[in-house]
Amino acid sequence: MAMHLPWINALTRHTNCLLTQQPGQVFHAISREFESTLIRCALAATGGSRMDAARLLGIGRNTITRKIHAFGLDDINAQSGQMLKSQPRSQPKNNKPHRGESDGEITKHHFTL
Repeated sequence: MAMHLPWINALTRHTNCLLTQQPGQVFHAISREFESTLIRCALAATGGSRMDAARLLGIGRNTITRKIHAFGLDDINAQSGQMLKSQPRSQPKNNKPHRGESDGEITKHHFTL
């Protein structure tokens, strides 16, 4: 028997609710919420650094920039950077190229909370 994490249970409840309230829009709505949450968390963890946030998520800098614009997260990113301006940003540990999917989808990675 598989053990469900609390966030999976919450996602299941939210999905079931949307299936009745917004039929035909569920996948788009939840995918958008999921991706924007990942990006907001990564930006917060890096003090607003898009490059470092992209590395944490395993996506390319162009992908994160495109999604920040698409999800309207520009203001959040600017606020994060202003609040933490006096703190030095973390330096990347290596100069390896980014791993970004061509269509921008985050599908290969497993996240554990």
